[in-house]
Amino acid sequence: MFILKNYLTLTLILTNTRQKINKKEYKSMNKLFILISLLIHLHVFSQEINQHTTDSLKIEAVENFQKLYWLNPIKHYGWVTDYEKIYSKDEVKVLNDLITKFEKETSAEIAIVTLDSLRATSANFDDLSLRIAKKWGIGKAGKDNGIVIAISKHYRKIRVQNGNGIEKLISDDETKFIIDNYFIPEFKNENYYSGTLNSITELMKKLNF
Repeated sequence: MFILKNYLTLTLILTNTRQKINKKEYKSMNKLFILISLLIHLHVFSQEINQHTTDSLKIEAVENFQKLYWLNPIKHYGWVTDYEKIYSKDEVKVLNDLITKFEKETSAEIAIVTLDSLRATSANFDDLSLRIAKKWGIGKAGKDNGIVIAISKHYRKIRVQNGNGIEKLISDDETKFIIDNYFIPEFKNENYYSGTLNSITELMKKLNF
């Protein structure tokens, strides 16, 4: 800012006083003008380099974290892992309580995870949701009666992974119907909680335990 201010001041002086000073003085001021101009260009250039370096480092850091999460997708306490913070604390509690009650009554387990751009990419979202289902071990041993619902507000994606035991009770077409008619309409209006609540309630009805 200091350099730019002096650059503008000197430009104004050279424009207004050229006729009032001798050639020697003008030549000296003109050299100063060129020097300040060079300094400004160097300053701008260095800022662009620094910004590019910073952006590159950020991209590299995110990519490295995504690789680490793929290797070890950590499960948080409870049935709802909300990395994107699309639910309030009270909403998370309601969802957790509902799934806990359902699990006690049926032994089936439902996990909800919202994946941000720090952990998932658009390309690996589906594969990551399946990997989470396997790594977290959702569903009882020997029954494979777990469901993982992966949601990404950032990528505008949703995936429902049904265990083999669940697939005997609800078909892929029925699962898709719930996604298309319960999740997506509410999500389009950014009503993530009501969309999730209505959808898992419908899933529970369809399972016919």
